[in-house]
Parts: sequence; C-alpha cells; structure tokens
Amino acid sequence: MEPIIQIQHLHQEFDQKVILEDINIDIMPGEIISIIGPSGSGKSTLLRSINLLNRPTGGTIYFKGEDIIANTKHHALIRSKISMVFQSFHLFPHYNVLHNCTLGPRKVLKMPKKEAEQIALANLALVGMQEKAHAAVATLSGGQKQRVAIARSLCMNPDVILFDEPTSALDPEMVGEVLASIQGLKSTGKTLVIVTHEMAFAKEVSTRVIFMDNGYIVEEGTPDKVFNHPKEERTKAFLSRFHTMPDEEPRE
Repeated sequence: MEPIIQIQHLHQEFDQKVILEDINIDIMPGEIISIIGPSGSGKSTLLRSINLLNRPTGGTIYFKGEDIIANTKHHALIRSKISMVFQSFHLFPHYNVLHNCTLGPRKVLKMPKKEAEQIALANLALVGMQEKAHAAVATLSGGQKQRVAIARSLCMNPDVILFDEPTSALDPEMVGEVLASIQGLKSTGKTLVIVTHEMAFAKEVSTRVIFMDNGYIVEEGTPDKVFNHPKEERTKAFLSRFHTMPDEEPRE
C-alpha cells in the first residue's frame, strides 16, 4: 500500500524564524495520527502546510503521488480532498446548519441541491446533529458548532481530514461530545490527522502518535510506545505534565 500523503524535508519559516525543520512523514490510508507537543512547536503550521493554507518554504508534499506544492492549479480541488476542521469552527453565521453543509458540495463539486442536502443530512446524523439541520448557527453551542464543522467537512467526501485542536475553543463540558464525534469517524475509513492537547483521547483513538517540539519531530510510534515507553527525554518531560504512567489514562 502506498502512502496517501508523503511529506519530505518540509521546511517553513516566517520572518526568518524557523517554524518547521526537515519534517518527514508518510501517512497511510486509513491511519489516525495524533500530533502532540507544546504550544508553538509547529503542529498547526504543519497542518496548514498540508492543506496548502501556508506555502512551505522548502520541501515537498505528495498527495496520491502528486506534488501538490508545485501544482498550483489544483489547490482548490486538493483542499476538497484534504479537508480541515479548525478550532474556531469557521461556519458561516448568516446561513443555517444545512446550508453550511451543502454550500461546498454545490459550489466546488457542482452537486445538485437535492443530492447535497441528502448527503448533508446523513453526515449531520453521523455526528448527532440532524435535528439541528435548519437551526441558525447563532443558536448552537460551541460543541454543536464544531460537530457541524465536522459534518460539513465530511460532505466534501475528503480522503483526509485534518483537525487543528478541535476542542481548544470549547468549554470543558463540550469537549467530550466533539471527541466522541471524531472517534465515530473511525468507521468511515477516512484518514485523520489530529493536532490535540487531549492526551487520553490521543492514546485511545490513534494508530500513531507524533510528538513535536521546536519545529522538529522528536518521537513517533504507536500510542503504547509514545505514551508508555517514550525514548526521548523531551517526550518524557512533556508527558510528565499529564502525570502519565504506563497503562494509565493520561490526565492533567
């Protein structure tokens, strides 16, 4: 099986400050990868580079064998196949939930309205938001908005979904419902890459965990390897903040 995404020697800097340095990752179809690490380590910048929201300073990103950095003509199509869910939802406040979910498929994929609505309702049901299909966005809680954002992403039928700290803007009581919705996506077979500070969630849901610090990949492996048997001192120091012990759920 070939990687769905290959990142080779990725470099990113802003105003002569290095944010990412020599990032190399192969992402296989169906993988669920959690990227953890301290704030400012380059995690979100990495996601924005994969989604082409930031143009990397150097290196290459291949999606299904195509160099997507070099092929600037297909960026809109690439973003429909490598979708992104942001921490601040990015819903259109003047549209209702259903319209938010059908806008992309109708405008980008040229999908008929009826078909787009059927797909949207199915994806809203997947995240438990079908009863809010005709609700105004302003009436939703933060957790509900994020679940709509996930459904909206699914409506584009992406191959890969990137989650940029999807729970960081939520009140604590809303975190669980969003994490449960993401975990439910395992049944779809989608490739998921999740930047998160929720260590217990990363340990439970991931097939692979990547720990980043200061723009570098410090350590990666299975959740058991990274959380229970980390090799690098920097990884151990980071996880010690969560009082993580072998075979114990991480917690803050």
